[in-house]
Amino acid sequence: MARKLFSIILLIVEVIIYYLLFSLMKINLGLLRESLGLYLIYMFIFGHYYLRDTLVWDEIQRVFKATVVYIATFIVVLPLSLYQDKRRYIIFLAFIMFFVSIFVSRTLRIIMRQFIKRRTLVIGTGKDALKYARTANNNRFAVTEIIGFVNMNHEPAFNQKFENVVEGYEYDYLKYEVFSYHDLKRIVEERHIEQIAIVDPNISQKAIDIVMRDVITLVNKIKYMAQDNHMMNFSSDIRDINGFLMISASRNETNYLTAFGKRMIDIVTGMIGVLCTLPLALIVKIMNLVHHDHAPIFYTQKRVGKNGKIIDVYKFRSMIPNAEEKLKEILANDPALREEWEYSAKLKKDPRITPAGKFLRKTSLDEFPQFFNILKGDMSLIGPRPVIEEELKWYGEDTDKFLSVRPGLTGYWASHGRSEVDYPERCELELYYVSHQSILLDLEIVIKTALGVFLGEGAR
Repeated sequence: MARKLFSIILLIVEVIIYYLLFSLMKINLGLLRESLGLYLIYMFIFGHYYLRDTLVWDEIQRVFKATVVYIATFIVVLPLSLYQDKRRYIIFLAFIMFFVSIFVSRTLRIIMRQFIKRRTLVIGTGKDALKYARTANNNRFAVTEIIGFVNMNHEPAFNQKFENVVEGYEYDYLKYEVFSYHDLKRIVEERHIEQIAIVDPNISQKAIDIVMRDVITLVNKIKYMAQDNHMMNFSSDIRDINGFLMISASRNETNYLTAFGKRMIDIVTGMIGVLCTLPLALIVKIMNLVHHDHAPIFYTQKRVGKNGKIIDVYKFRSMIPNAEEKLKEILANDPALREEWEYSAKLKKDPRITPAGKFLRKTSLDEFPQFFNILKGDMSLIGPRPVIEEELKWYGEDTDKFLSVRPGLTGYWASHGRSEVDYPERCELELYYVSHQSILLDLEIVIKTALGVFLGEGAR
């Protein structure tokens, strides 16, 4: 009932706001019925008023598509001679409602979350199950609440060993409960579970069949993780062909139009970034002089670019001038720091960082000179972060795939934890972008990076 009420409240609030904006712009009320009707129809068609368990980025895509189609249809349907002077107001109103719709939907989800959330039990205790739980519980737009996990290792019928990284794991003072598969039915009843998610990419078909047989009568909604072998992307499609569920996969290659648009965006943002870098360079120089640091504020690093080309990447110097020699000394004298460096190619508490460098790194401003690289065409605004040749070993057989795109000023890894992510997981995130790159994904990365910089998250 609460979920139906959510959709009704969302619709009513948006209708009221639409009417108030319509009146405020003094648009002819004769247009209200047609324009509001079209707006609601397209929002319904694209699923805005359905309460889905989704991320805010998916909702942005749906509302954006509905808004574009609404504007296009309104321009075509409305005769040119009718209310010609008010057309631009309708288009402007549509753009305002795009942001209003997302804001209202998100606000209602937060306010009503206690009543509309689905109590969910995750079957699986591996890394993917843990990631799913953290994403669901930390995402205020989603309507899923993870109650706990089910360990399948003690069930003889599966005849399979499953990964278990959840037991004993604590995240942000939250300790997840782990239940035995033998107690599944009791847990569902006692904890009022509404939804079960099967999240283990290595689960056998036999085990899936057993789990589905056991849970099909316990809850109304079941989700399971597809074994896609990293082949699915935004171009993939799921279809029912006469009873056969088929998933299409493509290489998701960037077409010439998209590549041209991406390059134009790079040039525009590069010019803006360079203009911002110049006054920032003056500030950095003054900060260094205050701390008696007279060395150059810029430095270059050799990095591997697209198709293996070696490029010079520019940065603000955030370390002492003899950083490389100091690093060799540190690693030679401290086994713990040497092990940390060999595993992640980073030191969480790096003694070589200058006072000005700490500020630059925390705000990610040390990378602003890379806007020069973007203008040169060596880098892009969005892409995998550039690496040194030694780091390519982490990518193994996927090295050519990783090097098939320009490195970026920011990317999927940079916007998803950065220094909080170990190197193997970083590789997975970077390769995910290469396989799933699109303008919409780039937009998501830009927004997340901006929020991360503003909040100082994940930077070192």
